[in-house]
Amino acid sequence: MNSRTSLSRFSPFVILLAVVLALQDCGGSSSQTAQPSELPMTVDGVVHSSMQQSRVPGIAVAIGKNDRMLYVQGYGVADLNTHQAVQPGVIFEIGSITKQFTAALIMKLQEQGRLHITDSMASYLPEYGFPATITIRMLLTHTSGLANYTDFSQLGQWIQNGVAEATVLSAVSQSPLQFQPGTKYSYSNSNFFALGTIIERVTGQSYATNLDQIIFQPLAMQSTYYVLSPAGLSATGYTNNGAGLQPAFLWDRSAAFATGALSSNVYDLVTWDNALRHGLVVTPDSFKAMTMSNGFVDSGGNTYGFGLALYTFKNHPIMWHSGQIGGFYTENVVFLDTGFTVVVLTNDQDVDTDPLALAIMNAVCGSAQLSANCAGVE
Repeated sequence: MNSRTSLSRFSPFVILLAVVLALQDCGGSSSQTAQPSELPMTVDGVVHSSMQQSRVPGIAVAIGKNDRMLYVQGYGVADLNTHQAVQPGVIFEIGSITKQFTAALIMKLQEQGRLHITDSMASYLPEYGFPATITIRMLLTHTSGLANYTDFSQLGQWIQNGVAEATVLSAVSQSPLQFQPGTKYSYSNSNFFALGTIIERVTGQSYATNLDQIIFQPLAMQSTYYVLSPAGLSATGYTNNGAGLQPAFLWDRSAAFATGALSSNVYDLVTWDNALRHGLVVTPDSFKAMTMSNGFVDSGGNTYGFGLALYTFKNHPIMWHSGQIGGFYTENVVFLDTGFTVVVLTNDQDVDTDPLALAIMNAVCGSAQLSANCAGVE
């Protein structure tokens, strides 16, 4: 399912069978921090091997731990026409990684006493006739049963021409439920679209304004955008239509909205990961709630919290999310116990980032020389 019909492919991690063993000096376009040679050589080897297999035009990778950037690198090109190299600070659309930000806004409103996650969504969106049994918590955890609007036949028009929130929510409310609310888990972008509108109803401000005032400004995330980021700072997104890579069609922001409209770079995402985990965005109690399982586990061993996929890697509990939208495929992974972080941003919507993120984790955490980066205490 490509990004024209889904903002995120929430697939389980896929084990990359051949983790790169040849640790040779094959650096990317730019490096920001001086590091012992083992970490750059290992990460570079994994990424270059992946690029040779997948033919992704460009990749930006960051390896962090809490508030430290261990290694950051750009690989390949941000634009095939100009051959502009991917610098680490290049901005990519991040698709469904946006859901983490939406969930955090909801938790901030709960902390302020302006809503509660046990509230019925119908009390905030009464005109649509949503079942009273669907709670905000169910929206956050994809257990509502709402049909996925990115599967609707109208999506192409909405992407191209833009769409009113009421149009999408009306279409969702008029579609049959996939299951009785709370009885199953099924990823649906409609959940977070509705959450964006609830945020606007409660605050009286746009979703974008809430992001800016509550998250971006306080954390100095100057390279994260709800609107499309400036072209000179951004990678061009591509798709393979069978005739080679071509520039992908950019989604109108209104069609992606609170489920996948954000763009960012690796620096801002590492900043976000550290701030979220350390109580600088929501309280520790709120973050604990965000990282609790919805009670359902998929065939790959993944479960879901509030805007966060949850998994266990080598006995480390992790939160993660992929993002897929026109021209881009991205991944954000954080070890909940140690703060080890891997961010992978690509400008190819058709190449799943899960294998690359996992290969980097295997290569670093499985190395006698580098495994201390993944382990340790605060």
